[in-house]
Amino acid sequence: MSQRLQSIFFFLSALLFAALFFLPLANYFGETNILRFNVFGVESMLPDGTVPFKTVFSLPVLILSITAILLTGYLAIGLLRAVKLAQFVKLYKVARISIVVIVAWIAVVFAYYIRVIGNPIGAKPTFSVGAFLPLAALLLTIAATFGLKKDIKKVRSTDRIR
Repeated sequence: MSQRLQSIFFFLSALLFAALFFLPLANYFGETNILRFNVFGVESMLPDGTVPFKTVFSLPVLILSITAILLTGYLAIGLLRAVKLAQFVKLYKVARISIVVIVAWIAVVFAYYIRVIGNPIGAKPTFSVGAFLPLAALLLTIAATFGLKKDIKKVRSTDRIR
């Protein structure tokens, strides 16, 4: 089976989402303030700058990030132990859920948060490396899911031969 490659892809996807806890997503350079947006919230880069958003503002981004890490990490570990068809089918369902979670993360951040944060200070976002990591994680997760589907077909074909 080629499930080790899929395990590596899922593990790398989890690592990319874990890296979001250390990297900013976007910076906003306004006339009155400089804001940095990361998974934990929005912070002012000026010592006397005020943040127009509370810490609860970015809670959905944090929850989706943790969910994506847990799902892709579970898939990476689960694939190493999967032997039976039922285990592969279960992991395939979880992989599809993780794709939905990652797409929801991307949609929430880019459709809502990136637009709303710059409005109070009149600034446009300057994207950091962290903004592109979920896109790479999505591609890795999709590639691993396709490989998982091929593994399911292999297991089904060997069951027919017996």
